[in-house]
Amino acid sequence: MANQDFGLAGALKVRPAEESDAAHLHTFCFPEKTKIQVTQELQADLESDGQTTRLVAESSGYPIGQITVSKNSGDPEVAQVGNLAVSGPFRQLGVADNLIEAAQVAAAENGAKTLEIELPSSETNVIQRYKDWGFVEKPLVILQKMLDAAEEEEEVEEEEVDDTNGDEGQVAETGGEQQELLNA
Repeated sequence: MANQDFGLAGALKVRPAEESDAAHLHTFCFPEKTKIQVTQELQADLESDGQTTRLVAESSGYPIGQITVSKNSGDPEVAQVGNLAVSGPFRQLGVADNLIEAAQVAAAENGAKTLEIELPSSETNVIQRYKDWGFVEKPLVILQKMLDAAEEEEEVEEEEVDDTNGDEGQVAETGGEQQELLNA
């Protein structure tokens, strides 16, 4: 039989999540999680006193996608979008586009002027998709210090100190604010 286009179309509705959505979200969006995990996460969002809004995309009465919008506790004009998930068979049908649009509306209704998401730099395809939706990268530097490793490094450095040149304790010139921090 040859491929045929039957012109099937269904309505997509984006609405706030309900407790009864948990089983279908587990089946269609989060099969890698347990049903209990999905239920608990949904309940936490629903009980967050408006801090997190979870929206679902529904087709034929079944939630087939979802997204969360959370208020930024430090800046009421910024909201974070996250947990965007769409069931595999629906990914090419624009469901994610509709969820992003609904997330923007929900964030604006809650007073946000900016919508943001944090992603690992390794997620290049996902980053590109968010750029397609109008998100832009902002410069961000993340500094990290492993506390257990720091103690071991200090012990090693103390053993390796060579004070034959008399420069012990001096810091190389770096410049600007960093230099002031080093001198403080």
